Amino acid sequence: MGDLTDIPTKTLYAYMRNALHTGARCTGHTKAHWCFVHANRYRDELNNRGENLPDYDLSRLTIEDENWRSQQISMGEFNGDGSSGVF
Repeated sequence: MGDLTDIPTKTLYAYMRNALHTGARCTGHTKAHWCFVHANRYRDELNNRGENLPDYDLSRLTIEDENWRSQQISMGEFNGDGSSGVF
């Protein structure tokens, strides 16, 4: 996986949302797994930058803050940039 430090914050948000959207909507278990791995990685980098996002595993189906996760998923694009972890 590539280095995320040079990617602009706005772009990381788009990548995270695209990965979440694709992971939640795709039918393949392996693809969904890796989308969530990437979404968590983007989120972790955003938090390293002080963005203060939830730190639970974004692949969890039952979470305390479903509203935030659902909003992020709805803002993503299926198979959009970052969803495969390749940028």
